[in-house]
Amino acid sequence: MKLPSTINSALERTGLKQKSQLPLTREQAFEARPVRNPALKWRVNDEDFVEVIVPRRKDLFGRAMGFLFFVPESRPITLDEVGTRVWNLCDGEHTVQDIVKALSSDYKLQRREVEVSLTEYLRTLGKKGMIGFLVPKEALEDEEAGELVGLEEIGNTREDLERARREAEEEAAAAEASEAEAEAEEPESLEDAAPDEDDPKQVG
Repeated sequence: MKLPSTINSALERTGLKQKSQLPLTREQAFEARPVRNPALKWRVNDEDFVEVIVPRRKDLFGRAMGFLFFVPESRPITLDEVGTRVWNLCDGEHTVQDIVKALSSDYKLQRREVEVSLTEYLRTLGKKGMIGFLVPKEALEDEEAGELVGLEEIGNTREDLERARREAEEEAAAAEASEAEAEAEEPESLEDAAPDEDDPKQVG
């Protein structure tokens, strides 16, 4: 299978193109910009690998699995070194072509090898709802279509993406402030929590 066909097939499965649309050219496919799903929480662990918290599926199958097999509401997925590098580059600023060049340079790999492997990896991330794509406007058949594809729960425009990013940042900041406030209210030790019998203000 030729590389453009491989890329078009992978992007179609992630929602980057519809079957009714004309296939993306090689250049258009490589100009797409992978972008992380801002609704997902993720962090860098002690080994400098990215851990993404992926929620359980919300459809009937996901609910049934949760009920029958006690599947947790969410689970962490730890990316390896290369996966972490790719994840960090999925920022909406780097094109697929940029990521290919970076991986080829970082790991001294042939570009063809990187292209095929990266395409498959991005397809996997897309199917899990972990990334979407910003598509060049000229690649869209419908001039009114939004540039963001693959993240329908977020929206289909850059503005939708930026709004979701702001909301995620505000939510994270609020959670951090709440956690800091809770820690400040906790006594530092049992001695601090116990009343001082010599202090008349603490004797009930």
